Amino acid sequence: MGLRERRRRETSADIRDALVRLTLNRGFDKVTIDEICAEAGISTRTFFNYFPNKESAIAYGPSDIPPELAADFVAAGPAPYSAVLAELIDLATHHLRDMPPDRHQVAGMLELVKSTPAVLSAFLADLERFQNQLIGIVARRQGMRPDDEIPALISALALTAVRSGFERWASGEPQDEDDTPVPYVEHAAALVNSIFTR
Repeated sequence: MGLRERRRRETSADIRDALVRLTLNRGFDKVTIDEICAEAGISTRTFFNYFPNKESAIAYGPSDIPPELAADFVAAGPAPYSAVLAELIDLATHHLRDMPPDRHQVAGMLELVKSTPAVLSAFLADLERFQNQLIGIVARRQGMRPDDEIPALISALALTAVRSGFERWASGEPQDEDDTPVPYVEHAAALVNSIFTR
């Protein structure tokens, strides 16, 4: 990961962390963007360079697949669906390996997703955006159209494994000093893969 991208992710995490702290203390509707910026130590302009609104700032979804990683995935060419699924799950978690999120921040966000309709809506919209990106690269790799059923199903299974592992990690306790969701996602991926071998 380049320095610029790392700084961008760190600033996004700072904004999200400030918003989660303020919201858990006072309620989502009572927190203003100016207060978020003051808490995160950034300007309002910086906030809007990263997020269009506070709903999108708090809804932590998977990071976009970098173009070079997507190109490598597509260039590998058609493969059995189970292999494409396994590789897609690995690709979808690239950001969790490079710069894992804070467990308490994610747990707070997931709590808000369950209790705040506006946050739930933003979270689901972000997941849909990400799934559409996955559908596109699966279709290109397999030589299919994006509206074919197979790319959509493979992408839905991949996203389900990532989300399941992510949520189990956030609700548990640290297992080691690294404390990343990756082992939880890998476990979920293995369970999904076992469906194909039974």
